[in-house]
Amino acid sequence: MSEPLPREGEQLGAREGAERPARGNSMFADPLVRTMGWAGAFMLVAFLATIVGALFFGILDPPAPRTAVERDLAIAASKIESNEASATSEDWYDYADALVASGRYSKADRVIQAARSGGFEDPAKQYFGLVETRLAIARGDFELALKESETAMKALESQLRVEEEAYEATKRPSVMIAEGLGENYQTLQLLRAEAFEALERYGEAVGELDAYLEKNTRAADILVWRGDLKLADGDREGALADYTSASTYMPGDEDLAEKLENLGASND
Repeated sequence: MSEPLPREGEQLGAREGAERPARGNSMFADPLVRTMGWAGAFMLVAFLATIVGALFFGILDPPAPRTAVERDLAIAASKIESNEASATSEDWYDYADALVASGRYSKADRVIQAARSGGFEDPAKQYFGLVETRLAIARGDFELALKESETAMKALESQLRVEEEAYEATKRPSVMIAEGLGENYQTLQLLRAEAFEALERYGEAVGELDAYLEKNTRAADILVWRGDLKLADGDREGALADYTSASTYMPGDEDLAEKLENLGASND
């Protein structure tokens, strides 16, 4: 008896099976290689997650400062982070001030409070009152800036009285006795003028610059600023006088020449 012929489907399947080339062996078919591959991928993901987390929480800083502001911030931060116990009030001030300049207002606020609670305020300098005033101006809270600056200035005035009394008793001069209210007091006057100007209280801004110029008679840029404020307040004669005084120290300045020309004078 002859064998039955294969059905058509069986012939086709056999032919396809014969013509299909055999697959090469993949290295991932090896269980050991596959396990090592998955382990490597997991370690890479964990490493990247660690880096991202460190950057987010501020544990790891960006590679290198790209601007002067970032450079100043990095230098100021390193002084605190390298040895917080030996940091001075000026170091803390520099750090907070750099944070304000870089726009990191919330962190600046935290640093100021940490420095204050750590007893780093220098009563003869009032660094943190100064940086708090800058922070308020940066945030656009000019009323708060006036309040913070007034508090700091009164503290400096009070400290000077204390040191004058001590000097009368001991005849031993301190730095504050030698310098008076100091540079920070004058900077606070300028910050108050800036706040008053922002509030369009030009007369009060002029008053702050008047006080500043008593100690800094040749500050040409401040003379120009006071002239601008007087002009905004309707005092053309006062503005002209300030611009003319400034021109003594700024010969050939084009912007100043334009201001004088607009008031009918020249910068010759």
